[in-house]
Amino acid sequence: MEKKYYYKVYLEVVLKGADFVFGYINISNIPYSKFEEFFRDQVIEEKFLFDDSMGYFIEKELYVQHKEYLDKNIPFTFDFDLFIYSVGLRGVDQQKYIKDYYEELPPLLE
Repeated sequence: MEKKYYYKVYLEVVLKGADFVFGYINISNIPYSKFEEFFRDQVIEEKFLFDDSMGYFIEKELYVQHKEYLDKNIPFTFDFDLFIYSVGLRGVDQQKYIKDYYEELPPLLE
């Protein structure tokens, strides 16, 4: 049987100065179009969102600009004095996860 993969977007939370990830938060409830809006300035050579990058960063300036939306859609209190935040896409095996993922890769950037 052929494995089918789905896609999840995670917010990676890293404690400043630490060599390990503090935690991951599934933020796949946010549409790709919103991520494109957030990370437009960080996209360099990608043909698709998350194409060639290891992830995109939510820095304080971006957070302040989109604070209302991020606070409403991400179940976490941002603290830029303690943590560094990056957002990345991961493929997951359909047999192990409930439907809290994207079923397709991001669309072509315009």
